[in-house]
Amino acid sequence: MKHCYKIRIAAWSLLLFGAVFTACEDDLTISTGNDNIFETVDGTYGSVRSAAGAKQLTTIAIKDNKAGAGHLFFELSKNAETDVQVTFKIDADALAAYNAANSTNYQMYPTDKLSLENGGKVTIAAGSKRSESLELDINPGGTVGTTYAVAISATAGNGVEVSSNTQSYIYLVENLGVTPDPATKGDIKNLVYVEVNNESPLNAGEYMVDGVPFFDIVSIFAANINLDSDGRPYIFCNDQVSFVLANADKIIRPLQQKGIKVHLSILGNHDDAGMRSLNEKGAKAFAKELKAYIDIYGLDGFDFDDEYSSYAEGNYKGTSGSVVSSESECTPENYKKLLEECRKIMPKEEDVTFGIYWYTADDHPMGSGLENLIDYSVYGTYGAFRDYYGQDIPKEIQAPYAITLVSEDGGNLNKISVNDTHLDNVVNGGYKYFAFYNLGSSRMYESYFDKVAAKLWNKNVSWTGNYYTRTDLTAKKGSVPGYEFYLGEWTVTPGTALYVYHENDVPKWWDWTNAEAFDITITEDVQG
Repeated sequence: MKHCYKIRIAAWSLLLFGAVFTACEDDLTISTGNDNIFETVDGTYGSVRSAAGAKQLTTIAIKDNKAGAGHLFFELSKNAETDVQVTFKIDADALAAYNAANSTNYQMYPTDKLSLENGGKVTIAAGSKRSESLELDINPGGTVGTTYAVAISATAGNGVEVSSNTQSYIYLVENLGVTPDPATKGDIKNLVYVEVNNESPLNAGEYMVDGVPFFDIVSIFAANINLDSDGRPYIFCNDQVSFVLANADKIIRPLQQKGIKVHLSILGNHDDAGMRSLNEKGAKAFAKELKAYIDIYGLDGFDFDDEYSSYAEGNYKGTSGSVVSSESECTPENYKKLLEECRKIMPKEEDVTFGIYWYTADDHPMGSGLENLIDYSVYGTYGAFRDYYGQDIPKEIQAPYAITLVSEDGGNLNKISVNDTHLDNVVNGGYKYFAFYNLGSSRMYESYFDKVAAKLWNKNVSWTGNYYTRTDLTAKKGSVPGYEFYLGEWTVTPGTALYVYHENDVPKWWDWTNAEAFDITITEDVQG
């Protein structure tokens, strides 16, 4: 994400730049997809796996009386020499065996509410190791609040052996009933990107406006779009994103229970995969991958951010197989075609929402009918204001101005710039979305959010007093320090010092990270 700052330096203060973090660092997948325990064993073995890297006993939530879904595939220990036929089945005996082996007592979800796509039959093509994913349809049923289980097992032909511990996969299923629909604050929706490498999304649920959440959409920033060794596009999650997804019951679900939609941001990751490079085959495959994440983790939608792919960085090779286009065909029109494939299997009528983050002339989709494919766009040059570039789309689905909340240093919140003119333009210009980036666990945001809420809805913001660090699953209790807290002597060390130097008689800013500590005194001028 790119930042645009206005810099002002007072007599004794320094405005500090916040660092940009992306999900491309310290990458660990939620599941490697290649951790096959049979690779060094003679013969061909197979195992049942879940799409979206879900681990055994992942909970699928049934919400608002809408059907849920699991997504399973079958993987071999080595490439198939000939086509292999695989048959999945809903297996109560497999669940009973699991309960007996693990001293659990999971109850089978009502089987009359379950069905497998294509009768449970898939084929692994000769030369491949894995099948396409198969959908397990889970219709609403069971008792609200009760956790059930669904066991799926598989058998394979052509001499493929399946051991007892890899023959089945078990999802948990919970019917959450009807999600509360909070009263609206107004007709402008407010969304926030949370950098989960550092912070918890749960903090977004702790700011309220008239008893309903200040934020309408929380986006987990960010998972990546990658290509696997077979040239197949897939979602890649580092360990921090994986932590959020693995704890969906305690991080994603509490936000949704408050009426907040939870999205997953999708970001390029320095290879040929990207929103502009996928051809029709690649777009279809990636749309299916995205749907698996929606269904398994109960997400409400995606934010697409077309940064950090190889073509965006000038390193495109176009040699990754049959799912990517040539470099000359990495176009905004391809981006739109990807969205079209996504909408075919995740229609708006099913309340799946898509957002577009953009900041350059060509990093966003374009083409006729785009407004029917997306729910909103965010112009991500923070501090600047701009309409969607390249074509007209309704103002009602645009966030033309966004604010970065900037990183914290030593517990002190850096300056947040709120441009009143831009806020007025959002409200008076007919725009219906507003965005923040980089929400943290600070106890100092309330006054900034209050200023924005006053403009957007003529309302006030209150903070619950709860906050979460990145790995917290239960709240800590805090309070905003009072006026007296700040009076007295302080030693301050800025995270970044800025100074001006001259090059060819042209003044330039420079970033000097070896900042020195200095002492300040805060005194009371007028009492209170």
